[in-house]
Amino acid sequence: MLSNFKLEKRLRYLSLILFLAFIIKYNYLMLQIFYAPSLTAVIIRNLFFAIFYLKFIEPLLISKKIRQRLFFMLFIFSFFFLANYWYNHYFGNFLSISDIFSGEGTGSFSMYQVLFTHIFRFRDIIIILDLALLGLGGFNSLPDLELTAEWGFWGKSMAKLPLKKTGVYALIVFLLLLQVAAGSFILGEKSPAELYQTGSSYLASVYGILPVYAIEAYSYLSREEEKPRPELENIPYYEKQKQLSGTQTLPENTNVILIQVESLDAKIVDYRQQGKEITPFLNDLKDESLYFENFYAQKVNGSFDADLSTLTSLYPVNRSYVFRDIDLSAFQSLPKLLKAENYQTLAFHNNDRNFFNRAEAYPDLGFDHFYSQRNFEEEIYPIPEQRGLGINDYDFFASAAEQLKNAAAEEQPFFAYLISLTSHTPFQFYPKNAVGDFAEVGNNLVQNYFKSINFTDRALENFISKLETAGVMDNTLLVIYSDHESEIKTLEYESGRDFTLWRNVKVPYHIPLFIKHPQLGNSIFEREGTTTDIAPTVLDLLGFQELPEQFVGKSLFLEQEDPILFLHETPHILKDGQLFIKELDNLIKVGHLKDQEREITFSEQKIEQLSEIINYMRSIFIINQGEIFREVE
Repeated sequence: MLSNFKLEKRLRYLSLILFLAFIIKYNYLMLQIFYAPSLTAVIIRNLFFAIFYLKFIEPLLISKKIRQRLFFMLFIFSFFFLANYWYNHYFGNFLSISDIFSGEGTGSFSMYQVLFTHIFRFRDIIIILDLALLGLGGFNSLPDLELTAEWGFWGKSMAKLPLKKTGVYALIVFLLLLQVAAGSFILGEKSPAELYQTGSSYLASVYGILPVYAIEAYSYLSREEEKPRPELENIPYYEKQKQLSGTQTLPENTNVILIQVESLDAKIVDYRQQGKEITPFLNDLKDESLYFENFYAQKVNGSFDADLSTLTSLYPVNRSYVFRDIDLSAFQSLPKLLKAENYQTLAFHNNDRNFFNRAEAYPDLGFDHFYSQRNFEEEIYPIPEQRGLGINDYDFFASAAEQLKNAAAEEQPFFAYLISLTSHTPFQFYPKNAVGDFAEVGNNLVQNYFKSINFTDRALENFISKLETAGVMDNTLLVIYSDHESEIKTLEYESGRDFTLWRNVKVPYHIPLFIKHPQLGNSIFEREGTTTDIAPTVLDLLGFQELPEQFVGKSLFLEQEDPILFLHETPHILKDGQLFIKELDNLIKVGHLKDQEREITFSEQKIEQLSEIINYMRSIFIINQGEIFREVE
């Protein structure tokens, strides 16, 4: 039997582990996931936690039942931490209530596949090291102890220090008030609702993490059944910029085909595996097209962000599931503008039509017809139902080609928007008998990605070939891009670009952009752009003289390049390969493309313009989320 002294000594170390486990994880959440901009407020809150723990928690550790309850609470907190840590690793944001309850499912496969193939790393085990140490140290099993004067990891319990109870209470209250006052002063003395509307990191910095989730839960549960209709008003920024070039105009009644390819990396174009091409068709298409090599996707919530940014020329905002929560009928969009010019507007997707609420969103955005999974059959490459995710890309594109040949036979030009699916993570939905052999690739995830994207490449080749044979492509503008990267990070293959970072931020998704028409020729563009710029670029080529005031993107044929925004909870800004975040009214550099560091300065006017866009996007997409926002004017 261990003596009471030895038991107290062991418990002293276990108490230290318990406190450090909580404080380290809490501070990581605040600084690396919520990006709390007020370090002063975080430090003061740490002092509060330390005193509160020493006075009220540590003395209770002599009780076995209390220790067991605290261990359970630490377990729950660690689960909460892991969920946010993994979500942040994948999306670059914290895991919100909206993400938990409004996020779309993933179809016929389980999220654990994505977790263990894309997100989990063996080093993540260290996150639960504290639980293991506490368990092995007997934190739950040590018997009840008698409290002595020497108890506590400072050698003497806070309860035994010569400090009056009222003094401790006053100190704790003082620290709480000081932390709120300091954080509020630093962040402009805004109300909690204004802080939340500006960004959850601001609210967390002043009031902590729990209030963020409390407001999230309240706003989510008090949503009105009728979707809010945003006020799409002009802002001063639009009077200060030129959005169209007018330099190239295609023939009248040019058809338009936009293809959004699932998980297509810019890196995979021209990539060779031991001399073998992964995407031979896209490689050849690059040589025949206008190709933008510094192009980036918009993804802060999910793949529907690509739809939104491409069709409406807006920046998606984190925590806003617009296809489900916003009345989109008020929005101007690419299909609406072309429909007004007598275009047929057609949307195609090989998944369920209700996925991401597209069946309701697409008509609101101006599509006449939406062809989805129920409109297609797998005739050439049938896939077992238990392995399938919608219709395979080959049969989907083959059938869509027939639909477009019929549309081309009409007197009206057409606008077709197609979204592929087979190359969706975890990349196991391709037909086994229809892909290239990449057996030399040792990593299963990488091998499956190569096979799935190779299959989609073949599907695209067949699709374009059918339309070329029918003469449809003679006067058709073809645009191909991606919704986001494959998110693969292995030794054999890593998607995305290599950034040098000194803050934990989500680097932009690097995707390809092909623009092809017989009259455009071929060229490689170095200028930066994002999916928000696709609609203005298409309209520029079609001869439009002006854009709706709502559009914030600009034609990629303009010489002047503006910074690109990614509206995570803490906005990210990319300019000339240099990555910044916006905290308060400041742009803080946090990284750059590897070996491409350069000095960039932003004028006060440009920072003001960026702030106007950010505020405009938030006013459109974060509206009427419960009574709490009604006080924000």
